[in-house]
Amino acid sequence: MLIAQHKKQTNIAEYILYMWQIEDIIRSHNFELGLINDSIISRFEVSKEIQYDIKLWYQNLIEQMMKEGKSEKGHLSFLNQHLEELNNLHNSLLTTIQDVEYQTAYIAAKDNIRNFINKSAGESHSEIEACLIALYGFLMLKLKSAEVSNATKEAMQTFSKLVAILVDRYNKLKKGELLFSSEKSN
Repeated sequence: MLIAQHKKQTNIAEYILYMWQIEDIIRSHNFELGLINDSIISRFEVSKEIQYDIKLWYQNLIEQMMKEGKSEKGHLSFLNQHLEELNNLHNSLLTTIQDVEYQTAYIAAKDNIRNFINKSAGESHSEIEACLIALYGFLMLKLKSAEVSNATKEAMQTFSKLVAILVDRYNKLKKGELLFSSEKSN
C-alpha cells in the first residue's frame, strides 16, 4: 500500500507493474489474507495502525479481484483504465502532439514491440500494454536470476526508454504542463 501510493503519484507505469506483482502475490497466497499477513504485512516495520491499513488494503484488493473474476488471470479494472490512459497518451504523442523525442524512442522500439506482440499470441491489446507485459516478464526473470539473451536485454532497454518518456509526459499532462508542438508534419 505504501509503495503503491508512492508509485502511483510518481510513476504510473511502475505503479501498474507493482500492482500486477501484488495481484500475482495474492493469487500465489490463494487469496488468503492470513497467509499474506504472515509472509508480507507482518514484515513491514511500521506502526500497528499502518499494518492494519495495509491489511485492509490487501483485503479490499482480494475482494475486488474475486468480484471482477480475476482469480486465475487478468488485471483489475482500475489498472486497465490507467493502462488505457497511457495508451491514449502514447497515440496522441505520436500523432496529434507529435512529440519528436517520443517519436524517436518509439521508432527505436517499434520492431521490438511488434515482435513481442507476435510472440505473445494476442496477450497484449495495445503497444503500451505489450511494453509493460514484456517489462514485467523481464522483471520476473531477473528476480529468478534467469539467463536473458542480449537481444532481449536490448529490446527491454527500448521499451524502458519509451515508457520512461511516456511517464514523463503523463506526469506533465496531469500537472497541466504538457506542451503541444507548434509545427505539425501531417
